[in-house]
Amino acid sequence: MRKTLLPLFALATLLFVSCSNDNSEFLSTPGVVAPEEPTRSLFPEDDGAPRLSGTFAEQAQTLLAQVNVAECTDTMGRINITPEQYAEIKAFTDDLVAECSSQFAAARKCYTWVCENIKYEYTDNDPYPVFKNRTGICQGYSNLLFVMLHSQGIPSLITNGYLNPIGGHAWNYVYCADKWYVADATNKGFYSTSRIDDFKNTLMPYSFDAVLYKENGCWFDYNERQLNICKVESDESIFTVPFSVKGIRVTSFNPSIDLPSNIREVYIGKNIETLGENSVGLVNKAPGVEYIHVDPENESLASYLGAVYLKSGSDYQLYVIPQAMKCLEMMPVETIYKNTVYRHNGMEVVIIPPGTKSIEDWAFEYCPNLKIAYIPDGVSVANNAFSGVHPDFVIIRGDYTNIPQIKED
Repeated sequence: MRKTLLPLFALATLLFVSCSNDNSEFLSTPGVVAPEEPTRSLFPEDDGAPRLSGTFAEQAQTLLAQVNVAECTDTMGRINITPEQYAEIKAFTDDLVAECSSQFAAARKCYTWVCENIKYEYTDNDPYPVFKNRTGICQGYSNLLFVMLHSQGIPSLITNGYLNPIGGHAWNYVYCADKWYVADATNKGFYSTSRIDDFKNTLMPYSFDAVLYKENGCWFDYNERQLNICKVESDESIFTVPFSVKGIRVTSFNPSIDLPSNIREVYIGKNIETLGENSVGLVNKAPGVEYIHVDPENESLASYLGAVYLKSGSDYQLYVIPQAMKCLEMMPVETIYKNTVYRHNGMEVVIIPPGTKSIEDWAFEYCPNLKIAYIPDGVSVANNAFSGVHPDFVIIRGDYTNIPQIKED
């Protein structure tokens, strides 16, 4: 990597890429064209819908009360099984439940068989190996029970969450006799959700392996303890994240399926509390998005010139840089820490504002197209602050407010 320090008068000799920023408070930057102010009317209106409340088991029950059972249980989710393996398990289950007179009796028969025949052991947890080897951990128990029930047309879901006080756990929700039941085959627990007090402080669901609702081009699931939008279908260039669905406030926008590439701008209301904890979909599932706007009334998130920051009191932490953003103009922060910007393939220019004091090693890492960093005089820059950037990367120092505007021919 070649790191060059240039004075501002040398800007005219550089090849500037075309990039754009949200309505910048700063003066014009080479190649930067500031778009119009975010349109207030594009933020979703507060429709008064409440967020999920109560224990996690109670939250799950609120969600399941609104689902179209046939629609949300019509796929195999993330189950890994071949048609031949499925057919073998189905043939076995057909014989197992042949004398059952109802779906409820068949569900109980499948559940009891898994409880009594699977040994708890750390092995392959895909349903077929669990079935053949008779071993698995909680995920394997749940996967196999799901496939057995699915083979009999009995709706069920796999949930992952927390077994209090043990730790991470997986189990099933089963629908039969017009009612949801909780089936924890690993620990031999089968509960009617009408008796939620029996399990609400023990089994704490964090996610369902299913799409719960589909409405107005949005698919909703329960992920990381939030009612979440996991997929969007739209032909428009602007997408407004809805405030609610089924009378429940949507609190997460973390797509697991790529957004349509035509979506360029996203408007997030004050309802959204997270864009993901363990995996942030807008980082790698939004190929066309250039700007993300957050309602100023949002208490958890803020947007600044098209990027999203986490709010913690008066502190702001860079959270999401849109994939298609070429020019990042950062919010003033005292220190830019390691991996503040990590693995962004589209970014070509970064602008560090006045008020920043230091940039630590590996603050910008694996940004292969990053060519220019504008940094005010007086900002301390560690030797490896920019790592894995473009071979012709340059740092430009000087009076930030006097960067001239140079446009491409």
